Amino acid sequence: MTLSTPSDGGIPPHLGNREATATPSVPTEPSSDLVYHHQAQLKPSLTALWASRDIIYTLAERDIRAQYKQATLGLLWALIAPLAMLAIFTIIFSRTKQLGIPGIPYPIFAYIGIVCWTFFSQALGTGGTTLMSNHDLMSKTQFPRECFPLETILVTAVNTVLSWIPLVVLFICFGFTPRPTSVWVLLLIVIELGFTIGITLAVSALIIQMRDLAQVLPIVIQLGLFATPVIWQFKKIPYKWQILYGFFSPLGPVIDDARRAMLLGENPVPGPLLAAIAGTALWLFLGYRIFKRLEVNFADIA
Repeated sequence: MTLSTPSDGGIPPHLGNREATATPSVPTEPSSDLVYHHQAQLKPSLTALWASRDIIYTLAERDIRAQYKQATLGLLWALIAPLAMLAIFTIIFSRTKQLGIPGIPYPIFAYIGIVCWTFFSQALGTGGTTLMSNHDLMSKTQFPRECFPLETILVTAVNTVLSWIPLVVLFICFGFTPRPTSVWVLLLIVIELGFTIGITLAVSALIIQMRDLAQVLPIVIQLGLFATPVIWQFKKIPYKWQILYGFFSPLGPVIDDARRAMLLGENPVPGPLLAAIAGTALWLFLGYRIFKRLEVNFADIA
């Protein structure tokens, strides 16, 4: 029996219709309703982050061990940087009476500002680029990406705790006793920590998208040292501008109120402190939202 074929060598009509029906045409572009918009919900994200807290501790322990494993001086390096900065500031600015507080030894005045600034600058400097430095690990794991900048902040916090030891030594050397109002420092630490987390999360996410920010960040941190009341008194700024300053940069009221509480026995100034709390809440919210909005492309871009 001989099978007949079309004279033109093409597909038989009854098969051609079946192929045309089974294979739809492919559009040149996806429809607008298929475009992916990453909208992470806040509560589930925070729940997943809390469930991954052990990962943060593990990564922080890894970095601390790597940081001091082959260092001859070990943990002493956490003290050398703020002490070196204190020595430079004392030599250059201690004779300028307008910068310090009358009756307060300038090394104590300056060191409180140095400790506060060092925590923020180191956390931002290392946390801002942590997604790039952990690209290989990030592309192979599924835990929340904010664990990486948060663990660098935790490492910096450990180093900062050690850097408070020289402050105790300074108090003993100058025969100075902290005032009972020093309990306010606990609240100030929470404010600075929240502000640091918000800024670090936002910067770490933005650097992945715009690599030039990694080169700009160290310059901004260096300039920020002189724009923050580390070596000068916050009261040099008019009061109405202190509130605005505190809202956008809570470090100003934090450093000033820490000095007031520890050295002068005074309570924090309400206006700038409330502005700092509001600014911290805003930076923390915006920083986390920016991070979660951009995280969908981290592994592909980093």
